Amino acid sequence: MNFLSDIVSGIVEKINRLLYIKPVVSVPQISVENKIKLRKEVSNTLFSVLSGEKTVLSALSGFPKNTYDESVDVCFHILMHLEADEDIRKKDNDYREEQDDFILNIAQILQEGGDVPINIIKEYNDFYKETLIYPEINKKTIISRLKKFINI
Repeated sequence: MNFLSDIVSGIVEKINRLLYIKPVVSVPQISVENKIKLRKEVSNTLFSVLSGEKTVLSALSGFPKNTYDESVDVCFHILMHLEADEDIRKKDNDYREEQDDFILNIAQILQEGGDVPINIIKEYNDFYKETLIYPEINKKTIISRLKKFINI
């Protein structure tokens, strides 16, 4: 009986390792020129949202996917936060101005090709445990979504 128990626990351990331990994935490097171009594009999107040329939802729907740049990815979360705070922004002018100044500062940093400060990136990463930017649809992402859907 002990032998069978050891086999079953070994199988369960291997299945858990397969399903719950995320494999280490190497992040592709992007060229400096492409990184700066991407940051300027996102910066222009932030400026458009602040000026009222674009809605937050249209900015989010057209947001670049799979950028591998934390400074860009955090801007997606910043826009999500902006959309979530819509009611507060209508009621509290000081809050709205402070939030607009913060986003303007981030947009200016990106326009110059700079990195968003790491403390801001960490704060948003803690707030949003997983990225909200959906990856390209392919076999791998469909399988991972199905696993998540059926909770395995």
